[in-house]
Amino acid sequence: MGRKTVFGKCKALYGRMILAAVLALILSGCGANLLGGKNAEISSVIWKHRDQFVRIESQDRATTPPPANDHPASLSAEQIRNMLGSLDVQFEKQEKPVPVFTFKELELLGEAISSGLTQAGPREDVTFAITGIHRDFISFSKDRSVSTYRAFVENGQFNLIIGDLHEEYIEATERRLYPLVPGSRKYTPPNPRRKITTWQIMPEAGLKTKTIDGRERHDWLVLNTDPQLWKSAMAEKKEAKETAKEAFREASEVREESAQLELEQQRMRSELQEMKQTIEQMKQAPAASATAPAVAPTPAAPAGLDKIEQRLQILQQLKAKGLINDQEFRAKKQEILDSI
Repeated sequence: MGRKTVFGKCKALYGRMILAAVLALILSGCGANLLGGKNAEISSVIWKHRDQFVRIESQDRATTPPPANDHPASLSAEQIRNMLGSLDVQFEKQEKPVPVFTFKELELLGEAISSGLTQAGPREDVTFAITGIHRDFISFSKDRSVSTYRAFVENGQFNLIIGDLHEEYIEATERRLYPLVPGSRKYTPPNPRRKITTWQIMPEAGLKTKTIDGRERHDWLVLNTDPQLWKSAMAEKKEAKETAKEAFREASEVREESAQLELEQQRMRSELQEMKQTIEQMKQAPAASATAPAVAPTPAAPAGLDKIEQRLQILQQLKAKGLINDQEFRAKKQEILDSI
């Protein structure tokens, strides 16, 4: 009986050990997937701030091994900023395109990506994640969005594969469970359970998208590395931005002038109405004096003289504004003087 008990305990112990070993293998596999898998070995971190990073990692693999990159590659920070800064994206349900990268993002990424490409080997890519405030992103709880990318130089051209683009950024997310995943050479169909925001990178000289097995990858951008090309593109973009600012300023001035003109027109209409009433009163004054009984003339009170002077001034204003002609002016003036 004791031997059976010992055998049972040993059997249970071995069972738990096997289960623990299986769980360890499963968990280690999950951990590898969370970090990008065994094909995403990180060799160097160029820059990191919280969830943001620029790092060097091994090439990701599709169905077949990718060709070797032209690494190390020498692209200056200014060249990187000009290439990335020239990119605009049109999101669905948005009125107009917006920049892919903000000015602050470009300042952070230029030096880091340039350094990464210089240090990377032929079988390594530069991956990065960046957060920023984008006008196309609207959230009631957060004001920042996150984007992820994979960059490398192949056949003398700068390749940029977009993973997430201007997605809602939740800082409290547990990144060991939900890592920020860079773009991938391998095509992944959209997840039907996930809400997908459709976007399209705007056409630009020196920019094209990758086509693999007859499928156009709108997330895989291939850029000409001619520095003068992108310097000119950035200059044109800045000029267009300044033109838009000037147009907005002029439109604001026109609106302000229109408002002032409307107020002036209202004031003139009010004055004109008052003048019309004064003319009617002046027309009725001789008739009233003709029907009044004759009385002995008495010296006019000073207040009456002031009123007559005021009427003469109004009459002069009517003539100056062209509301009455010279003949009418002389006739009305004589009527006022005769009433003294």
